[in-house]
Amino acid sequence: MLKGLKIRFEIHNILFSVYKFNKTLNNSSIKKKINKQKTEDISFLYNVTLNSMRFHLHCIKIIKKYIKKKLRDHEKILLISAITQIVFLDFKEYAVINCSVEMAKKLKLYPGLINASLKKIAKNKNDLKEIKINFSDFQSWFQKKTHSLSNIEKKQFLNYFYKEPDIHIVFKNEAKLSKFKDNLIRTSKVSGFLLDKKDIQNKKSFIDGDWWVQDFSSFLPLYNFQDKNNKKFLDACAAPGGKSFQILSKKHDVVLNDINKTRIGTLKDNLKRLQFNARILNKDFNKFNGKDKYDIIIIDAPCSAVGTIRKNPEILFKKDGPNFSELISLQENMLNKASILLNKNGYIIYMVCSFLKVETVDQVDKFLKKNFNFIKADFKLIENKDHYLKLIKNNCMITIPNMILNCNIDGYFAAYLKKIK
Repeated sequence: MLKGLKIRFEIHNILFSVYKFNKTLNNSSIKKKINKQKTEDISFLYNVTLNSMRFHLHCIKIIKKYIKKKLRDHEKILLISAITQIVFLDFKEYAVINCSVEMAKKLKLYPGLINASLKKIAKNKNDLKEIKINFSDFQSWFQKKTHSLSNIEKKQFLNYFYKEPDIHIVFKNEAKLSKFKDNLIRTSKVSGFLLDKKDIQNKKSFIDGDWWVQDFSSFLPLYNFQDKNNKKFLDACAAPGGKSFQILSKKHDVVLNDINKTRIGTLKDNLKRLQFNARILNKDFNKFNGKDKYDIIIIDAPCSAVGTIRKNPEILFKKDGPNFSELISLQENMLNKASILLNKNGYIIYMVCSFLKVETVDQVDKFLKKNFNFIKADFKLIENKDHYLKLIKNNCMITIPNMILNCNIDGYFAAYLKKIK
């Protein structure tokens, strides 16, 4: 058997499952396939799989340039993976082509077509690296949902959506950050981008519970929120815990809830490492009975997650888009439930890892029209830094996948909704 053929077959099967059957990389059957691999093969698998999804639109443009016939799904997936390896990852061309041809034979495709096409592509790979994506290249559902973006925002998205995410970390306090020896681009008094991305889970300060990983966009709403003292918090969708840890690090009273048992397990592991204690619930938030009341309810609602496209590139790789009617209904129900559970003068901090209008501004506007006892509170900034200011729009925080301080951040939305009577 050719060296690398077996692992490339696994990659092909995973990509096919995501593309054809709308599975995610967190799907249990896919996780089992990944965990069965040798340790040295797992990083190769993730590298090729994630980048094949990140660059799939680039690859499709290249395929159309060199192949005029209509391709079957297996052929398309095989070529996307091979082109990613040759053009964008600079793997050895002969190894990729030989393995791709063998895979084509076993899958009963057209090995001659695969061989000839990949050789032509390899010959011109330096020019093909510069191929550009337009919004018209995206799936129709994504084009429809992003029609409200300005031309500048669309250009920003096109520049950054396929790039690997940077690692942003948050410390328990300023003292922990001051002792940190690794290179860090500071984003606040307790956070920054970690420049050395290798083996972060083996760093002593991580093991000791000095800090956790949390995207800057997700970090800012809680860091910036100022009315925290002597308040009772509920984090309705807490796992894996980043926002809750921000509250716990300030020694506030917070109840952590999540509907997903697996994610609760991850949350507990993180709490243990960070040496935090908190009451944990494993309930459907929309079924809370209303007996307990809270001063601040954090809703990081289930959403399309398009803001995390770089971490989760399968979102745009799948044939079909998210079920928006289901997600929007769920977000509305969670906001309504929070309004019942909230004390007077309390706040709902509504957040989604999305920049789509239908899940962000539209949801807040609908909620305020139905609930006259709520207002959108000011999104005042603790630190008036340039990289903060450009994220605030119409008294909300909204970002598309972008860069600050030469580092990548996710797309995100947050609004403070205050109950005034």
